[in-house]
This record gives sequence, C-alpha cells and structure tokens, in this order.
Amino acid sequence: MTFKPFLRPNKVLEALARGDTPLGMQMYTHHPDLIEIVGYAGFDYVMLDMEHNRTNPETMVTLIRAAEVSGLTPLVRVGANDRFLIRSAVESGAQGIVVPHVKTAEEARAALEASHYPPEGTCGICPAVRASGYSQDNWEEYMAASNRQIMFIPLLEDIEAIDNAEEIISVLKPGRDGVGVGGADIANALLKEPGEKVQWAHPYLKEAQQKVKAICEEKNIPIMGMAFPTSDKAGVEAAKAGGTRIIIFYPDSHIWFEACRNIIKDVRG
Repeated sequence: MTFKPFLRPNKVLEALARGDTPLGMQMYTHHPDLIEIVGYAGFDYVMLDMEHNRTNPETMVTLIRAAEVSGLTPLVRVGANDRFLIRSAVESGAQGIVVPHVKTAEEARAALEASHYPPEGTCGICPAVRASGYSQDNWEEYMAASNRQIMFIPLLEDIEAIDNAEEIISVLKPGRDGVGVGGADIANALLKEPGEKVQWAHPYLKEAQQKVKAICEEKNIPIMGMAFPTSDKAGVEAAKAGGTRIIIFYPDSHIWFEACRNIIKDVRG
C-alpha cells in the first residue's frame, strides 16, 4: 500500500468544524523532543516559528516530522511574506501557513496563492517533495488534499493592517483559513517618543480586536489568538470572550523560563 502523508487530518479544521476550540503551542526552540512532548500532552497543533528565532528550512522539516509522529497538526509561521519560504513549508508538510505583517489585501492574496496549487493558487510544482510522498503517484489527489487542508492565516500586526482588515479578511476562504491580530507589534507601533513605555493594554488594541472580531463573525473566519493574560483556563476563556476560536499558548521558551524562575523563587524566596 502506498503511504499518503497528505491525507492526514488537519486537527485545527476538524475541531472548528465540530464547534470545539483547538489548542496549540508556539514553538521557538528547535528540538524535536519538545515537539513530541507537546503532542503527547494532548495539544492539537503546534506553530513552528521561523520569524522570531533561527529555525531554518532544514530544521523545520525535522520538527514537522516530530509533530506528525506525536499526532500534532504542524503550522509554520514563515519569517516573511516570501514565496520561497511559503513553498518550502508547503513542500515539507505544513498544514497551515502563518504569515506575519500582512498589511493589504494584495499582500494577503499573494501569500494565499503561494500557499496553494493550481487552480486555486500559484505554488510551484515539484512531485518529488516530502508532502506528496516523494512521488508523482496520486499527484492530482495530493494537490487537491493540500489545497483543502492547508490553512492560510495572515497576521494583522500593523495599524495599516487594521485599517484594511475588511479587505484582507475578504480574501480568506471560510472553512479553511483564519486570521490573527498581533497586539504586541501594534502596541509598539503606537510609541511616539524614544524611551516611552509600551502600553500593552492601549485602548486602540481593544478597538482593533473588536473591529476584527466583527468582520470575522460576519464572514465566518476564525481568529487565532493567544491565551492571555495567563497560560491557563482563565486565559483561554478570556481569549474566547474576545472572539478567539483558535487558541495558541505562549512560546515553549517562555513557559520554560517561567518554570525555571518559579523554582528559584520557591527555593530562594
């Protein structure tokens, strides 16, 4: 029997279709053991980050394999809205492409097309890639499955993106795609003077979230957002109250830092 890796389910999409809330973890470290731990702990997906750490395409493939082995759906946040980076993730087996700093509908459309094969998109074609099973066998079946399973999630992380939110979200496909709001980047973009303290709860951030929530509810596009302000049930409920339907937790590196710091606090006072 021919193994068809592209037929594995997308747990994020399955959970949303059931009306459940998929739970995921941002992964900043590069070690497959940590990916497996997240999977065996019961999470639905991981977002492998290539923007804020030094993960390269070769390492990304290893992390995707670890995600698959432990039952996780692998999403990849590419470092930029770049066709090569997007195609590398698609061909490696990513089931979701998260693109930072999408500011316009034109940028969203370019990233979406790069994430999908013809006739839906313009992703470059090569049958001998990992996602297709390194074979031309069942190539048409692979392309159809890839287009159906791969989510495109643009991150609105700039004031310009919030201004263009309706046009950007209109590019997305209900039942497959999602959108995220990058509050940290927006909060920093609101700084006006050198040395000014960042307002992490700036009133504009609530306005931006409410605007995106209203548009997404109208167009049936789920929001991916962080469990906040705490990585626990209370943080999840707060995020859901704000319109988030796909929960993602703080990066593994931050969770490990907090665990270590709490040990020191407990022992040394």
